Amino acid sequence: MAHRIQGVLLKQRPSEAALPELQRRHGYKLFEMVGRELWLLDLDLPALKPGDRAAIRAARPLAPSYVDALRVLGSEEQPFEQAPWLTATAAIAKLLDQTALGFLSDDQGLDFAAIATPEGVSVIGDTIERFLMRWEAGALMIQPYSKNDPDEEMPRAPEELSLIPKATVLEPERLSGGYPLHGNVVAEIHGFAPGVEMLGIGTMSFGPIGSLWLVANERMDHSVWDRAAGARREQTE
Repeated sequence: MAHRIQGVLLKQRPSEAALPELQRRHGYKLFEMVGRELWLLDLDLPALKPGDRAAIRAARPLAPSYVDALRVLGSEEQPFEQAPWLTATAAIAKLLDQTALGFLSDDQGLDFAAIATPEGVSVIGDTIERFLMRWEAGALMIQPYSKNDPDEEMPRAPEELSLIPKATVLEPERLSGGYPLHGNVVAEIHGFAPGVEMLGIGTMSFGPIGSLWLVANERMDHSVWDRAAGARREQTE
């Protein structure tokens, strides 16, 4: 997980009135993007253990068909870390009364992004094993894929997917260039707000030094964005 990225991207700075409630729920670090009107929340969410499905059950009301597909395509050994990030993103959008984009991705298989409004989750992009998923307005599209290797067998979609309402399984596809690093996150984040390119998401060198200011830290010892932040920005208000 050397290239893990995570966080919730915001277009408006969280109000001071909302921060105590955010802190009550979990630790966080709040960053401001240098030269941009964008803020990034990193959250200290509890680590999940394989086989613990409490987080999955909590996330299911937000996007039932997506969560059901996760359970069908996943295994008992997977902690499904994207589930608490989905729940947290939806809760933050409601608490802060603004649209939020939550993401969690690494170079070992995680590639999750979700957009939520104060009314609920609107879009989810995710991948698990060799299946791409996009959930939007209650409808789920599932794309089996393989690398561009004629000797590699195409993945077979489990029959249980046909039992999920509003779920469509597309024909398998070979990816000519391989699966891109943080592909779902890149696809969603660039449409969410201009200027995010400076964070280097989708590359091995994300978070260039000096691209973020740390503006608040509550009960979070380490963030994947610490190296990008440097010293805390002085508050002049």
